[in-house]
Amino acid sequence: MSLLPRDGTAVHQFSFVDALVAGLYDGAFAASDVAAVGDLGVGCGDSLDGEFVLLDGVGYLCRANGVQRVDPTDLLPFAEVVRFRPTFTAPVTALSEKQFEALVESLVPTNNLFYAIRVDGDFDGMTVREATRQQRPFPGLAEAVKSQHESAVGATSGTMVGFKGPDVFQGLSVADFHLHYVDEARQFGGHVMDFALRSGTLTIEAYAGFSLRLPQVSSYLEAELDDVDADEAIRQAESS
Repeated sequence: MSLLPRDGTAVHQFSFVDALVAGLYDGAFAASDVAAVGDLGVGCGDSLDGEFVLLDGVGYLCRANGVQRVDPTDLLPFAEVVRFRPTFTAPVTALSEKQFEALVESLVPTNNLFYAIRVDGDFDGMTVREATRQQRPFPGLAEAVKSQHESAVGATSGTMVGFKGPDVFQGLSVADFHLHYVDEARQFGGHVMDFALRSGTLTIEAYAGFSLRLPQVSSYLEAELDDVDADEAIRQAESS
């Protein structure tokens, strides 16, 4: 097993996080276009309506009232996906969120590459947040997350997916860990805030390539983005 990238593999990103920080939530990319280049990933819904999970090529939007399968014509403002072919697999047991992150940190050979992460497992607890639909004029991300919905459950089985990104990519992507969850019943999920993993299987793939597709909707084309200071806003949004 190796955690070095294979030639020709890349993370494919649709829009970038600084655009979300600036409040650019208009759906710009068809879900079918996102799924055409990846089968695992994360993102968010149009107008920030829900947390997007791409799992085994199927897209889901996790909202406060449940999980809905994404239609190919649905539009997304942001997504980060890969064609996941893991090169590392290991069983994992009895880990808190911090212990899990420490384990991954100990496994990866460098913090300067992208890693896609998937955990299929049983959890003793899972806390997620679901972004809620925003109304125009859209607030910035730091303000929008104040209205997010937070859900917590006890025992749950499902899949956690996402990325560990390089710090230098903060603003384009999310530095460090960015994970979403959806349960086996496809009824509960969202952006992972905290969890207690009972047992499961961890799979990882590394990537040295990164491709970025920019939105072409008018709100993006007309935006002034040169003064966006994203780091604090992103970290607040990720941890809120």
